[in-house]
Amino acid sequence: MSAAPALVVVGLSHRTAPVALRERLAFREEDLVEALAALRQSAGAAEATILSTCNRVELYVAAPGSPAEVSLRVRAFLSEYHGVAATELVHALYERHAAEAVRHLFEVAASIDSQILGETEIQAQTKEAYRAAAAAGAAGPLLRRLFERALFLAKEVRASGGIGAVQASISSAAVQLARKIFDDLKGHRVLVAGTGEMARGILRALRSAGVADVVVLSRTLERAEAFAQAEGGRCGKLEDLDAHLAASDIVLVSTAAPHYILRTEHMERAHAARHGRPLFVIDISVPRNVDPAIHKIADTFLYDIDDLEEVADEGRRQREEVARHWTPRLSQEAQALLNEMRDPGPGETARDLVRMGDGLREAEIERLRSAGQLDEAALRQVEQALQRMQGKLLHGALAALREAARAGDGAAAVQWANRFFRLSSEDSASATAGGEKAASTPEQAPQPAAERAPR
Repeated sequence: MSAAPALVVVGLSHRTAPVALRERLAFREEDLVEALAALRQSAGAAEATILSTCNRVELYVAAPGSPAEVSLRVRAFLSEYHGVAATELVHALYERHAAEAVRHLFEVAASIDSQILGETEIQAQTKEAYRAAAAAGAAGPLLRRLFERALFLAKEVRASGGIGAVQASISSAAVQLARKIFDDLKGHRVLVAGTGEMARGILRALRSAGVADVVVLSRTLERAEAFAQAEGGRCGKLEDLDAHLAASDIVLVSTAAPHYILRTEHMERAHAARHGRPLFVIDISVPRNVDPAIHKIADTFLYDIDDLEEVADEGRRQREEVARHWTPRLSQEAQALLNEMRDPGPGETARDLVRMGDGLREAEIERLRSAGQLDEAALRQVEQALQRMQGKLLHGALAALREAARAGDGAAAVQWANRFFRLSSEDSASATAGGEKAASTPEQAPQPAAERAPR
């Protein structure tokens, strides 16, 4: 039997690297298929997923070898693929192995590790990262279970309340900085370039502070229209950026473009038409969409996502409090999931139990059908009643097997299940013989309704 693959995550985030380095290691959506293939080849990985957002770049890999060996191969891939010297990455990259890697994914998907605690975009980004890897044939059953569980827990964290109360920390920081430039935000115009979720949060905070005039631009007019309709304001196309700069006071840039869309020549033309009126520019894109050189232009104030984070001290304290509350639970969930994956015995026994129940039920239905005393409508009613009974009878045993697997006691649970239900005895084989043809295979065995609900 071959050893289980090592599960490793290697990455960098807003916690470990400035935006200037993060943008150099970002993966464009259109390059993901090629990048995943190159990553799997370089790391010798059976499965891989790349999560690349404005705040992080993380590579999740399942590959043969020790975790340290796999991590080295992934680090080498990052350096070579992006043309960034390995020495530049030494202090920026982090790695997690086994249960720590699983817990890290759980925290990321739940936005506990986010720059804006409680932001909703990361959940969709995590889902899309896995979907893209699966579509490219790079993610298999191991990563599927990890990402599905991570997304389920993310919903639970959000539903529990509390986390959304601190999601406006960066938005508040943007308003705080804007008020240093404009004493009163009433009567000022906001130009929004892009329709990201973070931009939505900052715009709402600016509106609460008094801003009323909003113009939304996007490469896709339909997106601009939808954003403007939801948040209030007018809309237009991104190529009209120049025409709107001169009349705006606050510019919020949040697009997925891999290059600068707001350059010094744009700002110089706008500056000439503004006659000394200050312009506050917030670039929350990664890679950055605003040329950092524009801060040299008079009366222009540029801040990026890292600048906003430095202002959001209170948000950091709240994030740490929420993390302290959830980290132990997510650690337990991570270890439980690994226990389940390492010991397939309880899962196989559970499928055997369902298969046994299927066989007994089908045998009884076939016996009644052969007796000819019930018509098909009555037989269907009997079968439905037997299915409900089967689900109720097996529910406790199936739940106990799953709980034992998560606790690391799978072997003992399998032994007891086999003894209680005679799963390996000749009696069990003869009892199910009549329904063996109709019974499902372990992979196809239908589970009782109560057992199909996510945990």
